[in-house]
Amino acid sequence: MKFLDSHMDLWQSFKDAHPGTEFVLVQFMGYNANLIVRAIPVAHFEDIIKKAQTFSLTRAIFYLLPHDHLAEGGEPVGIFYLQPDLSTVYPHPRAFHRAIVVADAVQADGVTAIPECPRSRLKHLSGSMVRETGYYALIGFEIEVVFMTRAKNTDGSVDAYRLTNIDHSFGSMTTDDEQHLVMVEDIARSLLAAGIKIEQFHAEAAPGQWEFVLPPSRPVEAVDTLIKARGIITRTAEKYQLRATLFPRPSELHAGNGAHVHISCNLDESSLASSDTQEKQHEKHESFFAGILQHLPAILAFTLPQQESYARVQSGIWSGGEYAAWGWENKEIPLRRIEDNHFELKLMDGFANPYLALCALLAAGMDGMKKGTQLSAGPCPRGATLLTTEEREKLGIRTLLPKTLSESLDVLASNTVICETIGQAIIEPYVAIKRGEIEQVKTWTEKERRNYLISRY
Repeated sequence: MKFLDSHMDLWQSFKDAHPGTEFVLVQFMGYNANLIVRAIPVAHFEDIIKKAQTFSLTRAIFYLLPHDHLAEGGEPVGIFYLQPDLSTVYPHPRAFHRAIVVADAVQADGVTAIPECPRSRLKHLSGSMVRETGYYALIGFEIEVVFMTRAKNTDGSVDAYRLTNIDHSFGSMTTDDEQHLVMVEDIARSLLAAGIKIEQFHAEAAPGQWEFVLPPSRPVEAVDTLIKARGIITRTAEKYQLRATLFPRPSELHAGNGAHVHISCNLDESSLASSDTQEKQHEKHESFFAGILQHLPAILAFTLPQQESYARVQSGIWSGGEYAAWGWENKEIPLRRIEDNHFELKLMDGFANPYLALCALLAAGMDGMKKGTQLSAGPCPRGATLLTTEEREKLGIRTLLPKTLSESLDVLASNTVICETIGQAIIEPYVAIKRGEIEQVKTWTEKERRNYLISRY
């Protein structure tokens, strides 16, 4: 009853602030990071939440490939239910008569999460980290996005996506940049109005590329905010007839788009670990990040989930490089250390389902903490490929990262820690989708593949 009352209070507060709401778009993110949406007239939506009801969705979505084909193991049989989380409701940034709300995947009782639900699994692992280690994670995302133009065929269909003619460099603010600045400020204004306290925004290296820095928060809230922010950026860009894309390498001449993850490991003052000394806290921080480094080849199956993602697993483009390593304020390795308990993971992009990516990171970090894994593979003073073999060996830098999605999936399948912690209910369909995508796109041209991905991410 308390759950129902709190949801009704949240909805009433939203409706009072937005009395013109006509439709509610209920969102659920699939394993391929595309949003599945159900649009519900507001009167029926109110009936649903007043009666604590849910609405169903086919389980086949957990095996859904591009163009709605099913991956191996998928069947058009069975359903699950969506339970809207009213704490996430916000107005559509371009159509205020629409509300948007995030949903969890639940069983028929409307409360119990199904094991396939990425958001619910991340909630569980976040809680497990506090209960089992006495520490919690704070997450802050950076959104790198390229604004592209559309070249259209005579029938109005998109022939290609092209970089704008506004060329700039990292952090620049030229008169050309100011052609985009009106739009970028519109985006920033919309993010702030939506309650997203962006820390800063700035030009990145590629033509038409900008970065928006989101604030740190607990894992599920951080992902909800990320998805909300991306939606606002995309929809605002459409006002200016531009496509905002997260595609990793729109230009081979420039560093691409990442979805960098800032992670800190923090002592929970209410836990039994609250008496840990500073030395003990340091050891826990080290072990958390050591676990991530140890399991990084398997984690990449979630953070770099398309073959195009691996165009960024190389040296010289500030994307993280080719070895599992860490270094103080080093942008050429996967884990850039910023403070004692604060790292940035650079090898993640906008193709990833961020709920699943954080599940993998927490699973790896917790494993390191439980085992007391020692942090090695650093500190790397520059790009690992620039070191001699002897220098890498001395630092403990030995693990080359996968160069293809197939390699990452093979490593994931053999990693019992990650698979068991996340759960086979997620791992099996996720791997099936990724393997199915690899086979499916073999028949596509490079242009078809590029246009498909830019149109959806």
